[in-house]
Amino acid sequence: MGLIDLASGASLWRGYDYFTSKRVLSHKKINDNTYSGKVGGNGADYDVEINLEHPRSSKCNCPHADGKRIICKHMAALYFAVFPKEADRFYNEALQAEQEEEERQDKLQGLLVEYVSRMKKSELQETLLQVLFDGPEWQYEHFLRDHIREYWE
Repeated sequence: MGLIDLASGASLWRGYDYFTSKRVLSHKKINDNTYSGKVGGNGADYDVEINLEHPRSSKCNCPHADGKRIICKHMAALYFAVFPKEADRFYNEALQAEQEEEERQDKLQGLLVEYVSRMKKSELQETLLQVLFDGPEWQYEHFLRDHIREYWE
């Protein structure tokens, strides 16, 4: 697995933000698989080393990653600075996934509206009560507050 595959979504997005904000202050190639650099953080500049062959061996002296085998935002930022086409690919794939999810949600919403519109009144009443009784307490409370005036009197 590569460095990008092992990083959390939060680390990737923050790393992408650091990359686009030009917080990677310097970087250099150590060998075919290793790059080092300095990345500006919120409290300090951090020394970062990424190892492409063994990503979990990558290092950063930030509080989040120092001494741990995790991929932090500074490592992701350095990776994107070294491989800017990968940054573009990451961003474009994320946009595409977001668009696909929106389309999926729109389709599901349409199917739900169509299904509910075909339900009989008794089925709707039974389903609503089931959702209110079996759902989270806040949902039950909000429904009472919004629809049953006597509840608050």
